[in-house]
Amino acid sequence: MLRTLTTIAASLALAAGACAQENGFETTDLGDGIYMIANDRAGNVGLIDAGDHLIMIDTQMPPFLDDLESAVREASGGRAPTLVINTHFHGDHVLGNAHFAALGAGILAHRNVAERLANPVLNQLTGRTPEALGDDFLPDILVSQAMMLMQFGVTGEVLHFANAHTDGDIIVNIADANIIHMGDLLFSGLYPFIDLDAGGSVEGYIAALDEIIGFSDDETRFIAGHGPLSSRDDLIASRDMLIEGRARVAALVEEGHDLDAIQEQNPLSDFHDAWNWGFITTERMTWTFYRDITGLTQ
Repeated sequence: MLRTLTTIAASLALAAGACAQENGFETTDLGDGIYMIANDRAGNVGLIDAGDHLIMIDTQMPPFLDDLESAVREASGGRAPTLVINTHFHGDHVLGNAHFAALGAGILAHRNVAERLANPVLNQLTGRTPEALGDDFLPDILVSQAMMLMQFGVTGEVLHFANAHTDGDIIVNIADANIIHMGDLLFSGLYPFIDLDAGGSVEGYIAALDEIIGFSDDETRFIAGHGPLSSRDDLIASRDMLIEGRARVAALVEEGHDLDAIQEQNPLSDFHDAWNWGFITTERMTWTFYRDITGLTQ
């Protein structure tokens, strides 16, 4: 077990902690051998029983790994995953990689995930630099843009979206079940964390949501990175909030206001009750819009 969790992972877990039973997981059977496993303390996990292969999407983090492994084995009849897919590099989605690799799983991710894990950079939102991770955490199957999953027994694919939540985001689109694991391209009903220091951007995040909305339908079920099992309407609500929020902050920047003045005016005030949460508050979302527009942190 790592002595120190990455700052982002720890912050997300602490922010969500009041919503969860201690270390407890809830498993939702979505049919077709697909499960959502969640504890509201770290990224939501997907599980696909594809016969010869058991595919796990994201691996959470210590100290939840023994309970997560138990939940995976219970859902799969005692099996361990043969393949892990990382939706991106943040600790609350990947700090279980070494645990499940030791059980025999290969790890698939976008190629930028390996670079980010091995060579972390300062995150200006938290003011900390995550620790570098060793080879036992790193993906060994690297994706550039897209990859079909037929070789693993699944009618589906992983798709990369550039410069959105990070520069290494992939979703897992299980076409025959009409289920999509979004990773952190969906914080359902919450302000999203957009990691501007790791290649993320507000416009890229909006563009990713827009594209996924375009090829999904009203029957598609979405496993969010954080939040409940979701619908296409939840993606639309998140996209529309980001479009409107960014436009409001951009208008104030155009008028010549600095960050302090914009925070004082609180342009997102009417979003607060619905979208604010422990890690990405209304103030931090305003900061994200401002920095994305101006390149300035203050």
